[in-house]
Amino acid sequence: MFLETFRDTIEAEAVNSFWESRTKGKLRKRPEKLAQEFFGVFASSRLETRGAAVREGTSGVGFVDVLVTFSSGLVHVIELKMLHGNDVPGPKQLATYMRHKKRKEGWLLLLDVRKEKKPIPTVIHRSSGTIRVIAIDVNPIPPSKLK
Repeated sequence: MFLETFRDTIEAEAVNSFWESRTKGKLRKRPEKLAQEFFGVFASSRLETRGAAVREGTSGVGFVDVLVTFSSGLVHVIELKMLHGNDVPGPKQLATYMRHKKRKEGWLLLLDVRKEKKPIPTVIHRSSGTIRVIAIDVNPIPPSKLK
């Protein structure tokens, strides 16, 4: 529910933040970094005393985009990626981070900038565990153009 609320918040309040020009298909510089920053602010306000979010946590020779822990102490590994085409970016990278953090489940948040939305998997299985995928539509059809 936590990550779904983040998705809903971005889709309702921050879509235009990712774009220099949506009509021209031009993203702002480093949109993935912007998403990490939004997530950090969102997590800080939602978690308060119930947990913590750590951006750019070390994992082997890489950096996990976000590690979230709730009061239980359980660490959740979260990776954010931009989805430009139909190939889902990030599962191999996230699976490595999951293995390093000894987690059997990880979360891949995809900022979907595609004009034509083709289905993507909601679950990806890797030898290190299960990756749950949440797509965040940052290029929706404007309500005035809906049929």
